[in-house]
Amino acid sequence: MGKIRLSDRFRNLLVQLIKFGMAGLPSFLVAIPLNWLLVEQAGLSKPLAYMITLFFQVTVNFILLRIFVFKGSSGEPVIKTYFKFLWGIAFFRLLDWGLYTILVEHTKIYYLLVQIGNVVIFSLAKFFYSKKIMEN
Repeated sequence: MGKIRLSDRFRNLLVQLIKFGMAGLPSFLVAIPLNWLLVEQAGLSKPLAYMITLFFQVTVNFILLRIFVFKGSSGEPVIKTYFKFLWGIAFFRLLDWGLYTILVEHTKIYYLLVQIGNVVIFSLAKFFYSKKIMEN
């Protein structure tokens, strides 16, 4: 059986994608209990709690992506890159939040399952956007 030969460019992209997932894992693992605490303990509405959780994730993800995945290769000041990242990711997070809100308000799907599903749905788009912002 022959070996599958990957181009260096594709292999590098795959490695970056894996690192992207690993860098996002810490904020994801905190986001689930954070969302639960805000809903179940603080009594916030699910949409408001999720909005707060998403902002937390965006900030933590930026820091971890900058350190471990893209290594600040854009050459811009960090704060400028952060705000470009924040505004662009806000588009994906708004779609994420909208889908979450519709599903938790109009279905019987458990809100934390919706949160996990949205991570899967939006990951690739966020990866390619993050790569563009942090490497250009």
